[in-house]
Amino acid sequence: MFPLPLIRSYYSLMRGCSSPQQMCTRARSYDYSTIALTDRNTLTGLWDFLAACKNNDLRPVIGAEITDLQTSVSVICLVRNKAGYANLCQLISARKTDTHFILKRALSRYQAGLVILCASQPLLSYLQKRKVDIVVHLGSRATEHGGKLRKWAYAQHIPVAVAPQISMATEQDRELFQLMHAIRTNNQFTGDNQANDSTLWLESPELYEQRFAVWSEVIPQTDTLVKRCSFAGPEFGLVMPPWSEGQTTARSALRQAAYNGACTRYGMDLSEAVVERLEHELTIIDSMGFSSYFLVVRDIVCGGGNAEQSRSMPRICGRGSGAASLVAYCLEITNICPLKHNLYFERFLNPGRSDAPDIDIDFAWDERDGVLTQVLQHYKDHAAMVATIIRFQPRMAIRETAKAFGLPPGEIGNISKLQRRRIQGKTELPKPWPQIMHLAAQLVDIPRHISVHPGGVIITPEPLRQYVPVEIAAKGVPIIQWDKDSAEEAGLVKIDLLGNRSLGVIRDCIASIRGAGRSFKEEYWQPEEDPETKKNVAAGKTMGCFYIESPAMRLLQQKAGSGDFEQLVLQSSIIRPAANAFVREYVRRLHGGDWQHLHPKLANVLDETFGLMVYQEDVSRVAVAVAGFSHVEADGLRKVMSKKDKVLRLRDYRSRFESGCKAGGVSAVTRESLWQMMMSFDGYSFCKAHSASYARVSYQAAYLKTHYPAEFMAAVISNQGGYYSTFAYVSEAKRLGLRILPPCVNASQIRWQGHKETVRVGLLSIKSLSSETMKNIVRARKEKPY
Repeated sequence: MFPLPLIRSYYSLMRGCSSPQQMCTRARSYDYSTIALTDRNTLTGLWDFLAACKNNDLRPVIGAEITDLQTSVSVICLVRNKAGYANLCQLISARKTDTHFILKRALSRYQAGLVILCASQPLLSYLQKRKVDIVVHLGSRATEHGGKLRKWAYAQHIPVAVAPQISMATEQDRELFQLMHAIRTNNQFTGDNQANDSTLWLESPELYEQRFAVWSEVIPQTDTLVKRCSFAGPEFGLVMPPWSEGQTTARSALRQAAYNGACTRYGMDLSEAVVERLEHELTIIDSMGFSSYFLVVRDIVCGGGNAEQSRSMPRICGRGSGAASLVAYCLEITNICPLKHNLYFERFLNPGRSDAPDIDIDFAWDERDGVLTQVLQHYKDHAAMVATIIRFQPRMAIRETAKAFGLPPGEIGNISKLQRRRIQGKTELPKPWPQIMHLAAQLVDIPRHISVHPGGVIITPEPLRQYVPVEIAAKGVPIIQWDKDSAEEAGLVKIDLLGNRSLGVIRDCIASIRGAGRSFKEEYWQPEEDPETKKNVAAGKTMGCFYIESPAMRLLQQKAGSGDFEQLVLQSSIIRPAANAFVREYVRRLHGGDWQHLHPKLANVLDETFGLMVYQEDVSRVAVAVAGFSHVEADGLRKVMSKKDKVLRLRDYRSRFESGCKAGGVSAVTRESLWQMMMSFDGYSFCKAHSASYARVSYQAAYLKTHYPAEFMAAVISNQGGYYSTFAYVSEAKRLGLRILPPCVNASQIRWQGHKETVRVGLLSIKSLSSETMKNIVRARKEKPY
C-alpha cells in the first residue's frame, strides 16, 4: 500500500516543470504502482500521461485540479468511471468558459463518477450536504491543519487520503521551477528558498509512511481510494461528425451523391473504370464508418457547414491524401482526377488503418474565417478547433529568462550578438548570462501556452464537452484542450479548413478578366494542356505562381525543362530539404541518364519516379515490396517519420526492415541505400495526391500569368502573399512589359487593378491609410470626383 502521487506536469502551464514521462519514470524508480494526473484546470497532457504510464508499467488515475474563479480554494477531482470522465470534461470546460464560475455549485452539478479530494472544511461541509463523493486531502505531511481535518473527517464519517501534490520530478528541478514561477508572475528571479519545500518533488513511499506514522490508518484508506478509481482512459473508437437527412442513411446518401457527381464530372455514360473505382472506395468508406465524414465535408465546401444555405461554391483546393479519393472528386471536395493521375486511394483509407485520416481543404485566405465561423455556429456545442501547444523555443526561453533576471530590454536585445561572438570564440559571456543560458536551455520545449491550430476542426455527434474539455482561445473561437496528435490518439476525426492566398489571387484575377467584359469559362479549363503555359513553366517563368515561384523551384523547372504536369507533380514533392542528392539524380535520369532499380522487386513500384522514392507512399510501397511488410506495418513506418518520438520507434522498424530484406535476399549495400532514401522523408514531404492538387493550382496561376499578366500581377500584389515582396512583384510586372500607373484619388481602387498593358497601384499600398478611409474615398468620388 502506497500514497497516491498527484502530479502537476508541465501542462499545468508554468506551475509544473516536468513532463508526464519524467514524472512517471521517477515514480517507477521508487516502485510506485499507481500515479494520478492532476494538472491545473486542464487535461491537455492526458495522452502523454497515459503513454508514460504504459512505458513505465504504472496504473493511471485520471484527474485534474479545479480552482475557484474568485477565491484561492481548489479541489482535486479523480475519475472513477466513464461518467466521471465526461463530468470532469464538463467541469473543466465550465471553469474555462463561464465567467461566473463558482466551484462549489459546479461540483454539485458535475459530481457523478468523480471523487473530490479537498482540504477546505467549509467546502467539504457544503459538498457533504449535497451527497458529493468527497475525501479529505491530507497532502504530503502530517500538519496541525491536517490533524484537525482528520478528526473532523472521522466525526463526519468521511475517508481521508495521503496524496502528495507534485510539481517537479526531482529536487534538482527547484531552480527551474522557481524561474517558471518568476516568469508566470512577472516577478524577478531571486534564487531564494521559495522552491525548497520538499513537498513539491516526488519522494519515496517509505518517507511518506514515516511522515504519517502517527496516523497509521491513512495509507490503507488511500489504497481504498485508488482501487475505486478504476477508469484507465477514454475509449471512444473513431468519432465521426454527425450527419442526418430525414430517413436517408449516410451510406445511401453518399452513394447517391457520388454517382450524381460522377455523372457531372465524366458524363452520363460512366466508364467501367469509374464505376469500379467508385464501388471499391464506397465499400471501404462504408466498412470503416466514414460515410458521414464525407457528407459533412461536402456540406462545408458547399455552404460553410450548412447544407441548406444557398451560396455559390467557394474556390477550394482539396489536398492531402484525401485528394486520392474518387468519391471526394465526385463530391467536388477535390479537383484532381485520381484515375487520370494514378492516385493511390489506400494511402488515404484502408481497412487495416486504425488511426483517423483527415481531409484538408484550402479556401481563399480571406474567405476561410467566414467558413470557420459558419461551421462553428452550425455545429454549436458539437464543434471546436484543435489546439496547438506553444512551447519555449531557444530564443524565447533566453528572452523570458533574461527578463526574469531583471535585465533591461536593450541588453536582452543584444543577445543575438552575444551568442554569435560566443560561438565564434571571441568572448566569454558576462554575468549573469552564463546562468541565464543554463536555465534557458532547461526551459526549451516546455509548454508556454496553448493556441489555435491553423485549421483543424473537430465535430462530434454528442456535445463535444463530453469527450474533451473546451476553452475559448484568445481570438474568440472554441478550442479543445488537445493538439492534433492527442485528438488523433483519442479517435476524434479532424477536418482541416485552411487559408490559401493563391486561391484569392486566382479568384480575383478571373473576376478582373470578367469585369472587363471578357469571357472566361472554367468548366472545361485544362491549364496544364496549354502550350504557352507549359513553355513558361519549363523556363521557370513562374514568379507569383503558387508553390513554384521560389528560386529553388524555378531553377529545378529550368533544369528539368519539360513543363509537363506529371513532372511538376513529382518536382513539387521531391524538392524537400533532405532530398537534395535525389533532386540532382532525378534531373540526370529525366534527361536520359542511365539508371536501374536498386532491386528487381522495385520494378513497377518506382517506375514513374525513375527509381527514386518521391512521394510519402513510396516508403510504404518499397517496404512491402522488398521487406515483406504488411500494408498496415508499412503505413506505420511512413507515419512514424513525422512523430516527435520517432527515434526509438524507428529503431524497431529498421530492425524489421533489415530482417525482411535479408530474408528476401537483398544485399547489405542495397538495404542501406533504400533505408537512407526512406530517411530523406524525415519531416517535410508530400503524398502524390497532395502534390497533384497543388500542381493543379500552380498551373492555373501559371496560365493566368501567361495570358493575363496585368490582371494576374495586380491580383498577386493585392492578396499580399507569396514568396517575394511587393517591390519584387512590381519589378516582375515591369519585366513582363507592363506599365505601372501611380496611385490616383479618382482612379485607384482599394486593390491593385490590371488591364491590358497597365497595372494601377491600389489604395491599400498607401502608407498609413486606414481601410475605413479607403472605403470613404471610393464611396465619395462616386457622387463627385475629386
